[in-house]
Amino acid sequence: MAESGELTRRCRGVYLLGGAPRTELADLWAAHLATAGVLSLTTAGRLWGVYDGPAGPVHVVVAPDRHITKPAGVRVRRSTLPAEARGVHSGLPVTARRWTVLDLLGWLDAASALRLADRAVQRHWLDRGDCESRVSQYPKRRGNTRLRKLAARLGDGAAADSERVLHRLLRRAGVRGWIPNHPVWVGGSLLGVIDVAIPARRIAIEVDGMAYHTDVDRFQRDRSKHNALTALGWTVLRFTWADLTQRPDYVIGMLRRLAA
Repeated sequence: MAESGELTRRCRGVYLLGGAPRTELADLWAAHLATAGVLSLTTAGRLWGVYDGPAGPVHVVVAPDRHITKPAGVRVRRSTLPAEARGVHSGLPVTARRWTVLDLLGWLDAASALRLADRAVQRHWLDRGDCESRVSQYPKRRGNTRLRKLAARLGDGAAADSERVLHRLLRRAGVRGWIPNHPVWVGGSLLGVIDVAIPARRIAIEVDGMAYHTDVDRFQRDRSKHNALTALGWTVLRFTWADLTQRPDYVIGMLRRLAA
C-alpha cells in the first residue's frame, strides 16, 4: 500500500494515510507509536499550554531497558516515570502537567525558567511544596539544583517573582506597615487576597507579573476585586513588571505620597 501511495511512511512501522495533512498532532502520534514513549518537556508543555516556545524536536521518555530506533526529529530520554508523572492529553500519553512544569523548570535556561515559575505560581500549577517534594523524592533527577533555588524564592510570601521584586523595593525604601497576600473578608466571605496591603491606610497594591496579560481569567477576577475594594474605601494601585524593574522610583514615590 505504501508503494501505491495510499500510505506515506513516517518512520519505522508508522504510516500516514495518503493525502492526510502532516500536522503537529500527527507528528506527536508518530513519535509515540514509533517509540511507545511518553511525550515530555517542551512537547508536553505545548500540549498543556504551559510552554509557548517553538515546537522543536518531539521529546519522549521511554523505559530504560527499551530498545528502539530513534525516528528523525525525536529526542529520546530513558527514565522510569512514577504514576504521578503520567497523564493523557488528546489521547496521547504525556507527562502530567505539574510534572511537565517541574521538568521544564530544570531544563530551560535560567531566565526562561524564572518566567515559567512566575506564570506557574500565578495560575496555581505548582507551589514551593511541589518543588521541594520533587527534589526530596527524586534526588538524582536532572534540574534539582534549579528547583532548590526556585523553592527558596517561592517561600518568601510572594505569589510570583513580580511580587518578590516589589517586596525588595519596599524594604529598601523603608516602607512600613505592609502585609503580603492580605485576605479581605466581607460578611464572612472572602472578597479576595491583596498582593500587598497597607491596612492602616487602606492601600491595596496589585502587581501584574511578566505573564499577566496572557491570563484572561485572572484579568477578569482582578478587575472585579479592584471594583469591590474601591467600593469599600480602599485605594488600589496597580504596578506592572516594567514599573517594578524600570521605574522603581515612580512606584515608591506613589506609595509615599499616599501613605504620608
